[in-house]
Amino acid sequence: MVPYVAYLRVYEPLSAFDESEAARWASYARAEAAATDTVTRLRDEQRQSLTAVLQPAGLASASAFDDSAYVLRTGEDIFVCPHDIRLRSWLALAELIDEIGDQQLRLLSPGSLEHVSPDFMSWRSKHPDAVPHIRQQTWHVPPAWLLLMDPEERETYQVDDQTSVRYRCPIVQARRRLGSAFAVIRRAFADEPVADVVSELGRWVESFHPHSWIELDYAGVARLLGDDLDGDRSCAEVAEAVQKLSRGDVADATASYERLVERWRRVRMAEHAN
Repeated sequence: MVPYVAYLRVYEPLSAFDESEAARWASYARAEAAATDTVTRLRDEQRQSLTAVLQPAGLASASAFDDSAYVLRTGEDIFVCPHDIRLRSWLALAELIDEIGDQQLRLLSPGSLEHVSPDFMSWRSKHPDAVPHIRQQTWHVPPAWLLLMDPEERETYQVDDQTSVRYRCPIVQARRRLGSAFAVIRRAFADEPVADVVSELGRWVESFHPHSWIELDYAGVARLLGDDLDGDRSCAEVAEAVQKLSRGDVADATASYERLVERWRRVRMAEHAN
């Protein structure tokens, strides 16, 4: 069963990669018969992640963890979203250190920092601008992600014999939507955390090739919505809240946004279920 995780993925064209990488991903896309099957790739990513948990000391140097990707085809064009397991793991480790401190982490995983830090610094020195192609969030879909999409882009697919939801669009459209929303949010809530969240998301989106595609995938989180999935209007509700805010109706916009947050807060409570 795929985990209760939602994903934000960026698929870059082969021209965004250097020559050797582009050739490798082109070969991968041709060789993998199920490369464009989201569920197959979800299970592959989950297998890699679980393997990494069982072998934490070898994660940083295991090139096999970066040899898989999601593939999107539009006509004759191929777009690739690498799993970036190593980079995402390193960044997650850095966040964990910031949260609990390296001394506590050493108690949880003795010896791991000594191995990871030099490898990460060496890799980072060669790839200073690299960012992960995938963001993930357990137990819910962050409202800021929904600003990137249009309700009309909603489509369903089957995972674990249940229906899930995803949105896809060219990244230039997503950037325009997010930029417009950020301008409205910054005017109304310049000193609030929500403005910082949207700004940081914008920097991440801007770091990719302009001909990329972006995908918001409810994946396993959709199961938590149950029968409410068919009527889920989260994307439309976020757009409506921004529209109200742009008209100066701060109170109504805030009320709409809080209703959305409260609905997802109830979903997130499943994290604490026994």
